[in-house]
Amino acid sequence: MMSALPEEVQVVIIGGGIGGASIAYHLAKRGVSDVLLLERGQLTCGTTWHAAGLVGTLWPTKNMTQLGAYSHRLYQELEAETGQATGYKRNGSISLAQTTARLEELTRTAEMARVFGVEVDVVGPKTLGELYPGIDTRDIVGGLHLPKDGQTNPIDVTMALAKGARMNGATVREGVTVTKILTDGDKVTGVETTQGTVRAKKVVLTGGMWSRDLAKQVGVVLPLFACEHYYVVTDAIPGLPKNLPIMRDLDHGVYFKEDAGKLLIGFFEDNANPLPMSKVPADFSFGELPYEFDHFEKYLERAMIRYPALENVGIPTFFNGPESFTTDNQHLMGEAPLLKNFFVACGFNSRGIGGAGGIGKVMAEWIDLGYPPVDVWESDCRRAMPFQGDETYLENRVAEALERSYAMHWPYYQYRSSRGIRKSPFYDRLVQLGAVHGEVAGWERPNWYAPEGVKPEYEYSYGRQNWFQYSAQEHLNVRENVGFYDLTSLAKFKVTGSDAETLLQRLCCADVAVPVGKLVYTQWLNERGGIEADLTISKMGDDEFLITTPCGSHVKDWSWLHRHAGKGHDVKIEDVTDDYGVIALQGPNARKVFQTLTDADLSNEAFAFGTGRWIKCGGVELWAQRISYVGELGWEIFIPRGNALRFLDALLDAGKSFGLRPLGMHAVDALRMEKAFRHWGHDVVYEDNLVDAGLAFTAKPEKNVEFIGREAFLQQKAGGVSKKRMISFLLEDPDPLLFHNEPILMNGKAVGYLTSGNYAHHLGAAIGMGYVSADEPLTADLLAKSQFAIQVNGKAQPAKASLKPFFDPTSARMRA
Repeated sequence: MMSALPEEVQVVIIGGGIGGASIAYHLAKRGVSDVLLLERGQLTCGTTWHAAGLVGTLWPTKNMTQLGAYSHRLYQELEAETGQATGYKRNGSISLAQTTARLEELTRTAEMARVFGVEVDVVGPKTLGELYPGIDTRDIVGGLHLPKDGQTNPIDVTMALAKGARMNGATVREGVTVTKILTDGDKVTGVETTQGTVRAKKVVLTGGMWSRDLAKQVGVVLPLFACEHYYVVTDAIPGLPKNLPIMRDLDHGVYFKEDAGKLLIGFFEDNANPLPMSKVPADFSFGELPYEFDHFEKYLERAMIRYPALENVGIPTFFNGPESFTTDNQHLMGEAPLLKNFFVACGFNSRGIGGAGGIGKVMAEWIDLGYPPVDVWESDCRRAMPFQGDETYLENRVAEALERSYAMHWPYYQYRSSRGIRKSPFYDRLVQLGAVHGEVAGWERPNWYAPEGVKPEYEYSYGRQNWFQYSAQEHLNVRENVGFYDLTSLAKFKVTGSDAETLLQRLCCADVAVPVGKLVYTQWLNERGGIEADLTISKMGDDEFLITTPCGSHVKDWSWLHRHAGKGHDVKIEDVTDDYGVIALQGPNARKVFQTLTDADLSNEAFAFGTGRWIKCGGVELWAQRISYVGELGWEIFIPRGNALRFLDALLDAGKSFGLRPLGMHAVDALRMEKAFRHWGHDVVYEDNLVDAGLAFTAKPEKNVEFIGREAFLQQKAGGVSKKRMISFLLEDPDPLLFHNEPILMNGKAVGYLTSGNYAHHLGAAIGMGYVSADEPLTADLLAKSQFAIQVNGKAQPAKASLKPFFDPTSARMRA
């Protein structure tokens, strides 16, 4: 008989797949021994047991790549530590390219990976054939060889992790179903189970495809959805090498893995089948789904084309099992917004085995310390938006997300599915003007404008895409004349009350104790001086402030604001995002156009840069604030939603004689890089600090309220000129293109990578921004004496480097 569950523990983990076992193991290794892992059936019985067990070394970002490397080390060492075999072996992998575009994608990926410390080679068809004897290479133009990639047995690794957790004091219980997550106000307090209630200081949800519905009980949105995942296993193949590398035949949507003398062959289809949870039996355990041969037949045929010997090999196992996928193919992990001490780790997108070691380590540190030890923003669950809990949205989007696993990762790719969720009041009018929309956080945002007669669709490539010349015209029109763009997607929070200023002074590193009508550019820092948010505060009244922040940071910043608003204080926080349409009017002639619409004095003397006020334009009362993200004279104009379209039509009419034209976000992004303006999520995240990012000028440590992170900031600033700094780069050759993640070379040595990249049409070449790490302080003199280049598709492209913006470094144009 099993003993009764404990009444109270420090941490409850829900779900006994590899993710939950890894977190329990790492918590116990950190000395958090009062850990209870609960599994409704048996360990691995959900989706872990049928995973292919691929353990890659290459991940999308530096930190995730380092976590992947940790998984390899852990799986190698677990058997010696626990006595439980893991089946881990390091036999490498190859990825095949059938087109020059795919080879460029792989080459750029390899260049990035080397900066992250990954051993990788770009190789030709002959070498690929030698690494994987028997494949047909006639249609192959090249590929990658990653000699340190590996594979493992998912069940054995999970059992080793669970055993290691127990050895260090954790409790693992099978056959216990969690039926409810318990809360008290804004914090989690425990769980209800089929065997009683357990109180806990912290709860971790690692329930795989079941996680979404459990989290929904407590108002947490986890945008994941199950999809069917197919693979087959052959009969034993005589003479099949046991050290055969994993092979990813990307353009065929097929992967191969040697498995005890057999081949496991899996598929990532372009017509994946989503799996609603209503079709998953409540007692689903070590289960399989019915397989449709017609669904994956063409992929099996492609596998036989690649490895002709399959035509004479039997296939006794046809498998179809569920895997959970997210809307952007990235994990969901971290502490949930607005619910303290509730953590999640799920949505592993068929990469859970390779990622679980590192994810478990990061999550254990996050749970124990209360903050993420490294930047994992691309996987942070706070990026999820409330609308993403809708099952229809999810069912359509995740099918495309699964397809994206092996599809070409084109620059500027826009998802096709589940579109039109959030539209500005200007949407239809902008479509009439030729707007081609992209989507961020559900918002439809014009990315570029197709002239009359041009098809308003993307044609993807690694070269100059079909919109490049039109975006260039939009870009130059803003620099030389006047343009406008739709900024409605900005998240907008109104903070009011007699304690509003005190709250914001505590959160903001800048001083927001300013006169009414003043704008303040600021960051929110954590206790370690890391940048949690990058935003603008507008003082609209004596006790009234408007916060504007990028739409991708909406939930994250809303949560941060609420978590620091003390109870009992006179503060009211409202989300007014949908109350306004916002137009940014920018360019040297912005004042002339705007002045035709209002009797308000818009002169520099009457309406200075960095100020805002309510004015009337054509009978519409609106809030105009003089600020720019493109480095030009201009205003961001907030119009009550009901009058927004009326204002835009008046603006379009007034702008005809001035050559006013719209611009899309591709142009905005390039314009802001010419001005070296940072973008949270790309150039700054919560592991970066103000000093390294070149943003120390915003901090006012002498102000009347001590802001969060003040002491850390002062220590960082006292260190003098940093050995790691954000630098802008401009290629000398006007032909190559930059996107992001390209390696930065300083005197021939890799010293960083680009966090942003685009084409600076006003400057006449590709531009990028990124952190450089050197052995000595990165002074302007050192930069001047050094030779810089950016590695682009196999070639080092010479580049100019600057600590200052390449365009208008004194900001005279914005203040004109």
